[in-house]
Amino acid sequence: MKKLIFLLSLALLPADGAALELLLEENRGESGTIGYVDIDRVFKEYSGTTGAREEFITEIKKREDALNARKTAIFTLKAELAKLRQEREFALTLPSLLETQRSVAEAAAATAAAVQAQAAALQASTAAVQASTAAVQASTQAPQAEPPAALPAGLPGMSGIDMPGIAKVPVSHFKFSVSTAVPEIDAAIAKKESDLASREEELRQAQRQSERELLEYEGRKSEMLLGRIYVALKELAIKEEVSVIVDKRNILYGQNAVDLTAKLLDKLEDNGL
Repeated sequence: MKKLIFLLSLALLPADGAALELLLEENRGESGTIGYVDIDRVFKEYSGTTGAREEFITEIKKREDALNARKTAIFTLKAELAKLRQEREFALTLPSLLETQRSVAEAAAATAAAVQAQAAALQASTAAVQASTAAVQASTQAPQAEPPAALPAGLPGMSGIDMPGIAKVPVSHFKFSVSTAVPEIDAAIAKKESDLASREEELRQAQRQSERELLEYEGRKSEMLLGRIYVALKELAIKEEVSVIVDKRNILYGQNAVDLTAKLLDKLEDNGL
């Protein structure tokens, strides 16, 4: 779309590169004077041209902002789709992960129960030894030994899912956008893909329409600007008694030519054209 910025300056030039010239039948000067203007300088220095170009750039920016808003919505939708596809892959492996976790938890529980039984037997044996030792100590008046610390009642429970390269993560920490069921995720993906296709087509149509409107806008502004310059040239030619005005670039020899560029610029600015 940025290339359209340059269309304004191109459209402001006369068609097919010919000189902007004016033949005035009203001015029947006997000398047949020919004048010229530096049309490039006129377009460069005339405030009306600068203002038209700025308005055109502002119009382009406004349409670009509207298109960027559509693009942002599309990027957001693509990110949501990517997330759903990742969730689908995880949902496919979730049952096996949970089954493995269940097996590990059951094995851990059995181990904990065995350890607790051993601890209980050890505690009973320790109690018997302590009772026997107390009897001996009582007879020998030896200092009483401290009882050994009790063993833990059980091992910590295992919970969560073992992820490769990651510590155990509780299942409750996994947040699914739709569901853990693969069919429901597939339905959500299909809906978002359809929405994405519609939005992308709407963006393409909006881009084409924006380009057409900018070309029409630029064409109207160019016609208005060229019309103002034509009117000013006509009035200036009559005042200066010039029969023909040509573009400076087309002059091969112009010893007697009259440069009307500065006067044209003054007239355009003074008249507020």
